[in-house]
Amino acid sequence: MQLTVSSDIALRTLIYLGQRDAPVTISEVAEECGVSKSSLMKVVMTLVGANLVLSERGRNGGICLAQEAGNISIGSVIRLMENSLALVECMKDSPSGCPLLPSCRLKPILNSAQEAFFSTLDNHSLADLLKK
Repeated sequence: MQLTVSSDIALRTLIYLGQRDAPVTISEVAEECGVSKSSLMKVVMTLVGANLVLSERGRNGGICLAQEAGNISIGSVIRLMENSLALVECMKDSPSGCPLLPSCRLKPILNSAQEAFFSTLDNHSLADLLKK
């Protein structure tokens, strides 16, 4: 499993915001995190829509965390940012016909592995990433 660039940008953005006491600009985050401003804007819009980040327009505006870092689960951020969590074709919402189904035993093993992966991520919050 490989996470998308959007997940990476989202986590870096949240970590950066969690280290700040005041709102910061998109330009500042983009520069500090080494990402393009347009890519960051897309990710921030998703984070704002999920009430993880607040965005304020204007001269004194910027972005900041909308919640306490301890309330933001790493697993929830990954689920939010990933378009598909299907590890293989048969795990997709509308799988194509696999000749091995229904007798294939791979799907339940992969489901179990994915549940363990997200269980681990769900047990950690943004606050865990901010500890010195």
